[in-house]
Amino acid sequence: MNKKQNTLVAFQGEPGAYSEQAIRRHFGPEVTTLPCRAFAEIFEAIHHGRAGHGMLPVENSLAGTVVPAYDQLVDHDLRIQAEVILKVEHCLMAPAGATLAGIRRVISHPQALAQCEQTLRRLGLEPVAHYDTAGAARDLAANPEPGTAALASELAAQTYGLTILARNLEDLAFNYTRFFLLGLADPPRQDPSKTSVIFTTRHTPGALYAVLGELAQRGINLTKIESRPRRNRPWHYLFYVDFEGHEDDPVVREALLGILKRASFLKVLGSYPAAQPPAVPEAPDD
Repeated sequence: MNKKQNTLVAFQGEPGAYSEQAIRRHFGPEVTTLPCRAFAEIFEAIHHGRAGHGMLPVENSLAGTVVPAYDQLVDHDLRIQAEVILKVEHCLMAPAGATLAGIRRVISHPQALAQCEQTLRRLGLEPVAHYDTAGAARDLAANPEPGTAALASELAAQTYGLTILARNLEDLAFNYTRFFLLGLADPPRQDPSKTSVIFTTRHTPGALYAVLGELAQRGINLTKIESRPRRNRPWHYLFYVDFEGHEDDPVVREALLGILKRASFLKVLGSYPAAQPPAVPEAPDD
C-alpha cells in the first residue's frame, strides 16, 4: 500500500453523499475520498489496500439501525477507529436560474423524502424516488428538468454546481446519523472511550441476561443493543452491543472474559474515542 492509497477514505454513495460529508467533518476538507457502490466495497477497498480507512453509517436517530452496514461488520475483520455523529440537513437544490416558486417536484432517496414529507407537502412539491441523494443531485445537474429540484446535502450542491433554494427541509430537527470510521489497526487511546462487540448466546433460558450481567455487575454502562437474525441458523440471533469504557481497562477486560465464557461467539469490533452526543432539544410545553 503506498502513502496516497493509505490516505484515501472509502464511503458508499456518490460524491457529495452525507457519508463523504462525515469524512470531511472528521479529517478536514483536504481529505481524498473513494466512492463505492456498496458497503461491501468499502471493506474490500481497505483489505486490498485501495484505501486506508472507510466511513460506514450505522445508525440514524430517526430511521434506526442501518442493517446492511452491521451485516458487513460480522463478515469482515476491521477495527472501529472513531465514531462520527453528523447532523443531517437536507437542502433543496436546482440548476442556476431556478426559483423555489417554479419547483413542482423533488427527486431524492426515499428515506430523505420521508424525512421531509410534511415540509414537501406544505410547499406543494411532488416527491420522486431516486436511488441516492447525491446521485439525484448529480443526475439533475447533468440533465436539468424544468420544475425539478433535488434533495441532498450542501456538499452535493457544491460538488455538482447546483443552487440551494432552501435549507433544513427535514420535518424534525433532531436528525443525526452515526458513523463508524474503520481501519486495519486500533486507534490511539482517547478518553472517554466506547467499545463495540458482537456476540451470540446459547439457546437456553436466561442466556442473554447472564451475558449482559457481566457488564451490569461491573457498573459498565450499555449505550446500544441491537439483535439481528443469524443467517446460518434460523431463529438464532446476533447481538450488537456498545458500552462505555476501553477494552484495555481492567474492569472491561474482566467483563469481556466473562462474556466469552457465557456466550457461544464473541467478536470485539474495537475501542474508540466516543463522539460528543448532540444536545437533546427540550420538549415543548403542553
